[in-house]
Amino acid sequence: MRRGKPFDAAEAARLIGLALPPALPVSVRVSARARGIVLRMLPGRGLEVVAPAGIAPAFLLQAVEARREWISRTFARLAAEGGFSPRPEAAARPKRLVLTAFSRQWGLSYLRKDRPGCVVTPRGPGELVVAGDVGDAAALGAALGAFCRARAGELLRPALDAVSRETGLAYAGLSIRAQRTRWGSCTARGRVSLNYTIAFLPWELCRLVMIHELCHTVELNHSPRFWAVVEKYVPGCREMDARLNSARHYLPLWLDAGATAARP
Repeated sequence: MRRGKPFDAAEAARLIGLALPPALPVSVRVSARARGIVLRMLPGRGLEVVAPAGIAPAFLLQAVEARREWISRTFARLAAEGGFSPRPEAAARPKRLVLTAFSRQWGLSYLRKDRPGCVVTPRGPGELVVAGDVGDAAALGAALGAFCRARAGELLRPALDAVSRETGLAYAGLSIRAQRTRWGSCTARGRVSLNYTIAFLPWELCRLVMIHELCHTVELNHSPRFWAVVEKYVPGCREMDARLNSARHYLPLWLDAGATAARP
């Protein structure tokens, strides 16, 4: 690409792709609102490079090179979880389950059986066997989702208790759910509901969701007073909260097949 030519996003994506693993899809999107170069790893879509209008393609290559270690590490994790397989059946079969917030993971193996549905059973420490109609992406996703929801519940309950003690913010009860549109919620009576999928997020975002809901026991709104309370426990909370707006890329791809995926 020579200077003076119109910016060619497809060509820029091709050049970036040459410097990355062949199996990693790359796309480049120009945004007039972008203030800098943003790299996003999206399950099923690969690396998205968001570029400010008028930027020289060479700067995109430099940005990718500077984040090469992060790209490689994230690509390997998502690939192991079935995030980049070209075949829908394989995409729904991760090699492991990872609850990132709590550093818990299990290796997976599959046993096809002539029966409806799937069942997840332990085979040993950190190992699980999924048996049944493992070619049915919806059934497989539902079984993996049920397992993760149960394990996440076991981890999120004591975690919320610890955060409650840390902040001094009490709550009346907790339910672990698979909410469609929220990471969590809190009622006027102080009952907290957490989406089990926050266990897939980095701990700092998982903790933010819990503190966010606990702060609703003080301010049941999103007024400046509410954010002042959150800021007390999470300095820079508004910037971190903005990360939740694009945090869906932390969720495994198989959730789309059989479990409810969430967004903020």
